[in-house]
Amino acid sequence: MQPLIRYATLIFAFSYIGIAEAEVAADEYRLPGGAADYGDPYIAAGFRALFTCSAHFLMRRSLNDILEVELADTTALELPDPVIDQDRGLVSAGDGHGNDVIAAFRDTMGCTVVPPNWRAADVPKLPYVHRALEENDPDVSYPVGDLANPRPNADQRAWLRKAFDGETFGDNTLTVGVLIIRDGNIVAEDYRGGFSKNQGYRTWSTAKSISASLIAIAAGQGLIDLDASVPIPEWQGPGDSRRAITWKHLMWMSSGLWSEGSNTNAVYFAGQDAISAATTTPMEEKPGERWKYANNDTLLLLRALRSVLNDDLTYLRYPYDRLLGRIGMHHTWMETDHQGNFIGSSQVYTTARDLGRFALLYLQDGSWQGERILPKGWAEFVSTPAPALDPVADRPGYGAQFWLLGGLEGLPEDTYTTSGNKGQHATIIPAHNMVVVRTGIDPLGARWNHPRFVSAALEMFAR
Repeated sequence: MQPLIRYATLIFAFSYIGIAEAEVAADEYRLPGGAADYGDPYIAAGFRALFTCSAHFLMRRSLNDILEVELADTTALELPDPVIDQDRGLVSAGDGHGNDVIAAFRDTMGCTVVPPNWRAADVPKLPYVHRALEENDPDVSYPVGDLANPRPNADQRAWLRKAFDGETFGDNTLTVGVLIIRDGNIVAEDYRGGFSKNQGYRTWSTAKSISASLIAIAAGQGLIDLDASVPIPEWQGPGDSRRAITWKHLMWMSSGLWSEGSNTNAVYFAGQDAISAATTTPMEEKPGERWKYANNDTLLLLRALRSVLNDDLTYLRYPYDRLLGRIGMHHTWMETDHQGNFIGSSQVYTTARDLGRFALLYLQDGSWQGERILPKGWAEFVSTPAPALDPVADRPGYGAQFWLLGGLEGLPEDTYTTSGNKGQHATIIPAHNMVVVRTGIDPLGARWNHPRFVSAALEMFAR
């Protein structure tokens, strides 16, 4: 099949059969975990190209390590190894049927999968914004700088090792990093081999919480009213019922729009743009009446933000100027599609320490070093149950682009968390002035028990 024909198939079918997060397809109330089958080989090749690109160029990991860790789930497909073009910042990965998927790196932008009808010569057309690439001062204490000297006792060190044993908190899990913060200080930290405080992994759906914070900042600037309809340009035709969807509906995963498991695979791994994927789905239910976890609801928040900002350069700089740079998340990249749309439902690369900074911002009700970043009360808003989701015993709740863990495994009622596929979590526990971060690359079929882990962390560090 020629690439252009395959691309059309992927777009119009929304790639139902790929490798997506499919994070809650089997059980909509579980935290994001194991993914679906890898399915279409072109999607699998795109996964391999993108993950190799981001891991190598952003996190400086070797191809051998990437093949053994990030790409382990695709080993059985027996696809050709990705090829890294170091000089041009490109990675190509074959699908075994004569087609190559290309992912391109730009220093300030991270990696982007280019459309199938593009070639390497088209890469300069990708959007780019210049910005200074800063580092955290190693002589200034965390979280402003990177100086930290955690001194866990013997029991705490033994407990920390259990997070990496692949058994205690979930069978066959693979932990990348663990970070425990108490009263603003790192009290425990560890990483698996090949990773460090400046080498991380994709956030998967933890990106949704970061994207929600951009919406908060825009609201604090007076640019948007959360109770107003979202200004999606593609929905402005006469009689379009989707114009009834508000910012809050999208924040609460209550848009009423059609979505189905892995329908964002073509955006994530095959070069489809986020706008055509997210804005073309029909209404199924009245907005606000049904809760349904959907990547598209987050993508639509960012589509609306781009419309409000009405300037591509401002939009591309917005996460860095308004959020990440202000709280020292200098090892975090929000990656885009080939049209410059942030794929903020999943495609952010970051480190455990940066996720710790992000969680501390929420623990401090949106203030950072005396400066207000998020509107006052925003942390309470995102940690309040979404109106359309009926609570279910022994299952996480959902707020506004954050999951709610209160009551699970004996956790305090005010516990809430980001959560992403393969075990990405930045958890806020206000009752104990504590943050618990766990990042992982859990294999297919494995599921990290994060509530149990947080409960154990409290037992060990909040006594």
